[in-house]
Amino acid sequence: MAQHQPMFQTKPEEHLVQIPVNIERDSTTLVNPNRKPNHWPTILLSTIFVIIGQCIAKLLENFYYEQINRSESNKHHQNDSVWTQALLQTVGFPLLLLPFIILTTKKHNNPPITSDQFHYKSLAVIYICIGILMSVQARLSAMGKLEISFILFTPISLTQLFFTPIFARFVNKIKLNRWVVISLVFAIGAGALTFTSPFGGVSYNREHKYARSVWAALFAAVCFSLLLCNIQNVFDSYIFKRTESTTRKPSFASVFEVIIFSSLVATLISTVGLLIAGEQHGLEREMNGFPKGKGAYVMVMVGQAVSWQLYWVGIVGLVFSVSSVLSNVISVVTWPILSLLVVVFFNFRNFTGEGDDEFDTFKGFAFIPAALSVAAYFFGLHKENRNSTTN
Repeated sequence: MAQHQPMFQTKPEEHLVQIPVNIERDSTTLVNPNRKPNHWPTILLSTIFVIIGQCIAKLLENFYYEQINRSESNKHHQNDSVWTQALLQTVGFPLLLLPFIILTTKKHNNPPITSDQFHYKSLAVIYICIGILMSVQARLSAMGKLEISFILFTPISLTQLFFTPIFARFVNKIKLNRWVVISLVFAIGAGALTFTSPFGGVSYNREHKYARSVWAALFAAVCFSLLLCNIQNVFDSYIFKRTESTTRKPSFASVFEVIIFSSLVATLISTVGLLIAGEQHGLEREMNGFPKGKGAYVMVMVGQAVSWQLYWVGIVGLVFSVSSVLSNVISVVTWPILSLLVVVFFNFRNFTGEGDDEFDTFKGFAFIPAALSVAAYFFGLHKENRNSTTN
């Protein structure tokens, strides 16, 4: 009997080793198999962060450009704030250190981790690459918004919904099912209907920079899509494998980890770019001449930095919980909400230059495909989660 006992003990171990291998070979559709099948609280919270963070950041950005009056008379200052706006998207990352430390210390009872085992050197290189992408994307996006009309910038930015599924297919091995495709179609419709939304930073004298700015906006969309897919690759190829090998469950602390280290790199790059461009002198001039006062200027800048961090927590949180595709979809379907808020809080002229901007039919109708886009993706995700729990 003693000779037969080891045979019975080794069978369950062999079975447990084979299960994850079989799951990884079956490529995913909506969600990576390493993720939990029921992440609805995290998904909903991340979605709220994206909506609140993006809306507040863009509203403050509009307020900033409206106050500094980027008109033809100020055309020699047209690009003074490009690196500044790129810096504001990442400079607030120290705010995430406290929640990161709190979530990390909860795992202090886990066994020690060796750097060789989890490829920390590889992660460092990846975080540097992600940080570079973040800074380049922010710089190109700011340049495009400031130098071409928003009616053209909007459809160019929508190309990120084409690039993200393509990158996700080849980088993350995600297969798109019909619900993802339906969601993407509705998201494109929702984003396209916001083309009449105004933006306070658009220049009135931009013909000589038209082609350059179009390419900048297009490459910004490519960088954003590639950024999301690379973040998902970090989770799938490194962080989730790290938690599996130590029997730890994936923690939301990894979201803060990715943002903090990548934003550190992006902040350094944007700061160097700002200093080289000499924008620090323009910031002092703007603060002294800000119509609402220096205090309001500081609050606007700080508010943007905080809001962008809230946005990034939501965006990366959606990648962590589901995929880069859903993260991009939620980012775009927020545009109709932002369009409504701009009309409520500001008094810009519409794209024809005649009269004040109103909440027109296009903006109102955009809420319908936006809601359908989210519903389609969540319904497909619900079906997949249900199937995974029943199997």
